[in-house]
Amino acid sequence: ITPRERKRIMRQVQNLEFQYVVATDLAARGIDIEGVSHVINAEIPDDLDFFIHRVGRTGRNNLNGTAITLYEPSQEQAIADIEKLGVVFEPKEIKNGEIVTTYDRNRRQKREKSREELDPKMLAMINKKKKTVKPGYKKKMQWEIDKNNKAKRKLERRQTTRTARKNKKNSNKA
Repeated sequence: ITPRERKRIMRQVQNLEFQYVVATDLAARGIDIEGVSHVINAEIPDDLDFFIHRVGRTGRNNLNGTAITLYEPSQEQAIADIEKLGVVFEPKEIKNGEIVTTYDRNRRQKREKSREELDPKMLAMINKKKKTVKPGYKKKMQWEIDKNNKAKRKLERRQTTRTARKNKKNSNKA
């Protein structure tokens, strides 16, 4: 675009003659439009300052604004870098033609370890160090766990039947 044409277009943008404006980072640097409600980032720029500048087009003068950033899973690191600058993202995705809230990207880091009570015998099996890793060691460990669970179930069944017999015997006496 010639400089004259660019000035004319910028004047039209300033006069709010357009409902939507699509601009490159270079053009966006010169735009200061009052009342911008939405900025849609079609991609994340290599220079994160451009991102901050782009998103800064909206929400000025204590007005509300929304910035939407479209990105691919391969750009997760760039999103993490932007979050370090203080930008907060609300992950969304499109399902069945509708925008829905999706999972928290950092859910794995925020997850807390579950502290279920384990049988000491099971803990010993799991924590037992092996001097050499042999083929099938995972299967053997699983067999041991299954064997232990089976023994527990058998004991519980025995206890239940004994209690039932005892109750029946006591009810016959009464």
